[in-house]
Amino acid sequence: MERAYLCKMEREFLNRIRKTIERYEMLKPGDKVVVGVSGGPDSIALLNALDMLKNCYQLSLWAAHYNHKLRGEESAREAEFVNSQAKTIGVPLFLGEDDGSLFEKQPNLEERSREQRYKFFRRVASEIGAQKVALGHTANDQAETFFLWVFRGSGSKGLGGMPPVREGFFIRPLIEMERKEIIAFLQGEGIPWVEDSSNQRRRYLRNRIRHFLIPKLIHDFDANLIKKIIKTTEILRDEELFLEKLSLEKFIELRKKEGRENALYIEITEFEKLPVSLRRRIVRHAIREIKGSLRRINFSHIEAILGVIKSQAPNLKLSLPGDFEVCKEYNHLKFRGLSRKKVCFCHEFVFLPKEIRIPEIDRKIGIEILDWNPGHLFINSKSSALMDWDKLKFPLVVRNWKEGDRFQPLGMRTSKKVKDFFIDLKLPTNERQNTPIVLFGDLVAWIGGQRIDDRVKLTDSTKKVIRMEIY
Repeated sequence: MERAYLCKMEREFLNRIRKTIERYEMLKPGDKVVVGVSGGPDSIALLNALDMLKNCYQLSLWAAHYNHKLRGEESAREAEFVNSQAKTIGVPLFLGEDDGSLFEKQPNLEERSREQRYKFFRRVASEIGAQKVALGHTANDQAETFFLWVFRGSGSKGLGGMPPVREGFFIRPLIEMERKEIIAFLQGEGIPWVEDSSNQRRRYLRNRIRHFLIPKLIHDFDANLIKKIIKTTEILRDEELFLEKLSLEKFIELRKKEGRENALYIEITEFEKLPVSLRRRIVRHAIREIKGSLRRINFSHIEAILGVIKSQAPNLKLSLPGDFEVCKEYNHLKFRGLSRKKVCFCHEFVFLPKEIRIPEIDRKIGIEILDWNPGHLFINSKSSALMDWDKLKFPLVVRNWKEGDRFQPLGMRTSKKVKDFFIDLKLPTNERQNTPIVLFGDLVAWIGGQRIDDRVKLTDSTKKVIRMEIY
């Protein structure tokens, strides 16, 4: 009688997992799967369940255990336990271990441990050509993650919790199973597991949520709390996917990339017409595209960026974590990655070269001397400059602009500061530093890519012309 009950329980447990696998299309027939195994009840149950289901999907299974070495002998015993369980089941095991870097005095130990573990799983999967890595996260883990994000003030992305399938590679077949069901399965099958002593330490917020908050809410408010949270996270994930798709389409429509630097622009007038929920998401898309991730970016940073737009000041700059800044430049919002080194350059010549290379800003200036023909129509453009050769003196210098630089813009009778000229052009601050200033002797003859000095312009008495083109 008892054995029949256990068989029924086993079938129900496996059928629940199969429904989750099929609902989220986690596996395909013939898949090679790496199972991340810590030795705790969840990962041990996952390894055994997938072994029981492997014939249903024609799976090839490997186990992978990473020893972080954070708990001394206890960590070593866990590695030995996982090794013995893999042998009992008949599954090949890959063992990895920390090289000591986790003991270095750096913040975010939990995050760094997770990154090392996932990197190891990816390496194992790559080595054997596996299509999936299965992780033992459960419905309880999902509920704990939900509350962690509540305490951080997260939006729907965080509150949606862990996706059942991530990147089409990491799968979580137990994500709809409660831990009490997993324990009952292990006990019924007589399968051992080990407990991580760090899971009892109250200094970790997740542990306090696991051992105090959730049990209290289940006992005093709702026995079905876990199931309802799982449903809520599913709804939030679906809505998040829709909003992300909508905001990404709008972001692609609004963004503009100009010049050679790692930057993009969004026109403020069009941006402000959007609902604030889309504006926040578009800002996140812009940061992710330039920075590569949203690491260390939180809600307060997003709100600060929106606040920059509202400011009456025409130009503002906001520095963000990770060598990144957002600038308001009149009617544009600019997202830009920062270089730790300030770009400075100065190239001097006592003769006229055919080409000046400025590697610091990845630009070149081509030069040629032409005979002046009054019958030709010469036009100065932003990218090229025509100057009277007889009005120029050596040395020729190409450098960054300096405070106090002055020149007389073409068409004007008086000189002005180069800085004021930049301001009149509404040229962004960082672009000013990357704009070549061409001097002949002490005379600023050309603001590269902008305008020549009136004193070197062509006249009826011009005999030879120097033509410069920046590219």
